[in-house]
Amino acid sequence: MDERKIDYQETFHSLGRYHPSLSGIDLLYYGNGRLSSNIYILEGGRTLIDLGNFGGLVGELMDHYKGIEVEQVIFTHAHLDHLGGLGEILSRWTPKIIIHKAELECRLPSDITLGEGLKEMGITEIQGLEGNEDIPLSDRTLRVLYTPGHTPGSISLYDPAKGVLFSGDTAFPMMGEEILLTAPDPQGGDLQELTESIRMLIHLEIQAMLPGHLFPVWGNVREHLKRTYFELQLQLQGREDMALINAGILSADLGDLEEAVAFFDRVLEKAPNHPGACFTKGLACYQMGKFKEAIELFDRALEVIPNFQEAQQARRMAAIALAGRE
Repeated sequence: MDERKIDYQETFHSLGRYHPSLSGIDLLYYGNGRLSSNIYILEGGRTLIDLGNFGGLVGELMDHYKGIEVEQVIFTHAHLDHLGGLGEILSRWTPKIIIHKAELECRLPSDITLGEGLKEMGITEIQGLEGNEDIPLSDRTLRVLYTPGHTPGSISLYDPAKGVLFSGDTAFPMMGEEILLTAPDPQGGDLQELTESIRMLIHLEIQAMLPGHLFPVWGNVREHLKRTYFELQLQLQGREDMALINAGILSADLGDLEEAVAFFDRVLEKAPNHPGACFTKGLACYQMGKFKEAIELFDRALEVIPNFQEAQQARRMAAIALAGRE
């Protein structure tokens, strides 16, 4: 079960063939470009996640799901490459539309809101999301995760029972060593929010990630997200040392203290007395029971910033712990 076996020259894919957690999820894939998003199909065609921007969608659905009725469409956000197929869908069905409230308030070129535009298209049932809602389906429950940053109302969808994340345009997979980063929309996206959204996703137990573009991934999903977080930190901080420290803090939060120390050491290799790296590595060493090393690191931080109160307090705690051991 390896994603490299998927033939992406084809459009339709039953993802359950490739990983058991993806059973019941199909994909309409229109290539690597940004002109059309992936379309994920659940409940045998009754529920769609995003609609791409590609002609022939109704024909594809009718070919693969005989006698279906598209009952609801969930949009991860309101960009045209995700919404563009709606007009074609409405030529055949009138589904319920589910989307975040902030996206419904975004302005269209005609200067009406998206919510008003949907009503003008004849859609009578629109559910505006806030986040943390559950969307019950026949074979699973999707938890709505509010993940702003790419747009003000971007969402991801998470199936906690199967560990499947529909990440929309919040997170993309790596391609080898190449990092594919989403960009905040200039009309309201925010890099800080995007970075925090990725940080939140990293804490989930994820077996497979289904992004809005490119290919699904399974196995080591957290590594894709952690690398994305680091690259976004580089943009956000504008400094490699702070990006490394923040990545190390995240690793420590996840319980991987050895990885955290490796991030801090990358800073200390270039700046042996960097107060931030000395302090955070000292905390990691304290958690690992390396109290002498922790004290030495706190002392190095205090040599640079004598009134570093957090380092002073941490040094006292490490000294108490060391005395108790001895």
